[in-house]
Amino acid sequence: MHIQQADNTSRLVPHWGYVERVLPCTNDAGSCGYLDSVYWMHDVSMLYTFIMWAVIGGILALLFALRVLRPRTDSRTVTASTNLDAQNPGSSYSRAWASIQSRFRKWLLPESFVGFFGHVSRLQILVLAILLGYLLIFSLVGIVYKIWITPVKKSTLHNTRSGLGGFSDRVGALAYALTPLTVALSTRESLITLITGIPYQSLNFLHRWTGRIIFIQSFLHTLGWTLIEGRFYQPQPMTYKMFINETYIVWGVIAMALITFLYIFSLQRVIKWTGHEFFRKSHYIVAGVYFGACWAHWNHLACWMIASLGIFGLDRGIRLLRSAMIHIGYYNGTKNFGFHSAQSAIEYFDDEDGGVIRMEFQHNHEAWDIGQHFYLTFPALTIWQAHPMTVASVPEYHPTAPHHTYIIRCRKGETGRLKKLVLESESVNGDKGKTAVTPVIICGPYGTPLLPTRPNIGPHVTNLLAIAGGTGISIALPLVLCATASPFFKGIPVDLIWIIRRSSNIRWIASELEELKSRVRGQNVNLRIHIYITQEAPSVSSEESHVATEKDVEKEVPSINSSSSLSSGKSPNSLTHHSNFQITYLQGAHPSLQNTIVEFLESRAVSSHSTRVVASGPNAMGADLRDAVAKANDGGKVWKGDKRWDVELVWDCRNG
Repeated sequence: MHIQQADNTSRLVPHWGYVERVLPCTNDAGSCGYLDSVYWMHDVSMLYTFIMWAVIGGILALLFALRVLRPRTDSRTVTASTNLDAQNPGSSYSRAWASIQSRFRKWLLPESFVGFFGHVSRLQILVLAILLGYLLIFSLVGIVYKIWITPVKKSTLHNTRSGLGGFSDRVGALAYALTPLTVALSTRESLITLITGIPYQSLNFLHRWTGRIIFIQSFLHTLGWTLIEGRFYQPQPMTYKMFINETYIVWGVIAMALITFLYIFSLQRVIKWTGHEFFRKSHYIVAGVYFGACWAHWNHLACWMIASLGIFGLDRGIRLLRSAMIHIGYYNGTKNFGFHSAQSAIEYFDDEDGGVIRMEFQHNHEAWDIGQHFYLTFPALTIWQAHPMTVASVPEYHPTAPHHTYIIRCRKGETGRLKKLVLESESVNGDKGKTAVTPVIICGPYGTPLLPTRPNIGPHVTNLLAIAGGTGISIALPLVLCATASPFFKGIPVDLIWIIRRSSNIRWIASELEELKSRVRGQNVNLRIHIYITQEAPSVSSEESHVATEKDVEKEVPSINSSSSLSSGKSPNSLTHHSNFQITYLQGAHPSLQNTIVEFLESRAVSSHSTRVVASGPNAMGADLRDAVAKANDGGKVWKGDKRWDVELVWDCRNG
């Protein structure tokens, strides 16, 4: 530190993360006491940062251990017997595990403080609260709360020294130590996901809040040293001018400006003004420069910034490698080696909500798992944007080239420009029914599998309730198709609930619904499908809700023509030819998801298996489902062997 004075008898004592200490101290007694406290507080700060990462590592190790120790059932024991409810309820260990898990969900799954935190579960808020509690306690503990009044040489002025400097350094050190965690929470190629199995998109909530914590810590660090050097140290303004002109302080000011930019331009309201793509690209660039500015500001703690840059660069590098592995190769046998984008066929379905696009293409690469998604780039529009899209088709395995299907709601931005491309293609060709063709570059797959399969054991079999709102059918449809085709789900109840606004929306997946309808008739498939239409009324009734019959659908949906569908499936007019396939008109209302889940558990689910609710749709639907699933969990019944009340919710949302 600049107040230290060395002579021929002095020695330098290293302190990790700080400047070396000059001993013995030859300053006045007050300054020497202050220096003793500053170096002690710094050493404690370093200890606290190491403890914080030890705790983080311990939590990750615990979550990994829980994944390993989690009891697993052998899917080969699943039978099509009518006595599924009478099967072995499981060992005491598995029942205790499931019972505890169910009780935790009951309290930690619902949302709280939505206006402040957004649509996240209590568990996510609890994790944040624990982190905030740790940082608050260890920012205040180990600080020397004392004031030293020291003389200024050749002057009648005096300096006021206190523990504020140690506190300012403490919050700055914790901000540095938090940075690699914040970066790790934001990556697609997430090491945290590999360890814990938590989808990377579910970590975005903690990424946003740890970033805000770093901003607050940086502000307090800057404010503390500004007060010290600009008010408490004398003489002024000479002391402050010398301080602010030092190179490491200039870099500190730059770093503070950059973290302020990152904070302001990550606010949802600002993102709506500037656009999501500006947010993403500016976030990447400014974050990279911020790491460098922090390194230059205090190179004694460069290890945290090196780790952050390493995670940051590795994530982007693996993304490029993924795309290269998918698209670089031979296009036709052993000819035309190079980078080849996929050629997608796009069809547009017009409606009052902006329209929907169905995109299909084949490309030769390794298959994905059910429920995973890819990032899609459309070179005809721009190479600088990539959007996450869930694959709505079942993966095919080598040697068959996988077939991709995407159901995309057209909004502003890239999807709006994609809609414009399709309409312009129709205008040029003079054929409204003709599909457009555009190249696509894909990167992925990402996300955790919804039907994880273990070698020689098979998939994890559960009672399955898939609920989709609008284009959320992209995640529910392949799951139901795959489950009902699997021999492991023989006799296991599988329900699909699809909530759409208009009957014409059925055209999006007409051929797939025909396939599911044919499976409804199968003796070994326990499938039930219910489609709710919320913004239309049946022409034959003025009742508030109506369960469609075959005759009703023929009158209500005569205009749905499969000839306009890429899949060339049959007309959906025949979709209700079975009692397990219903269409209900709600005329402006929405179905009760609470009643839907309770009815499924009480009348459909079998007690020999736990229950999974897999859903995707608007945020309001997610809030209702979290509350409904939490209420449905019953640890007492699970302990007694009725596994169906161990209800898990898988909510597909990449915003929270």
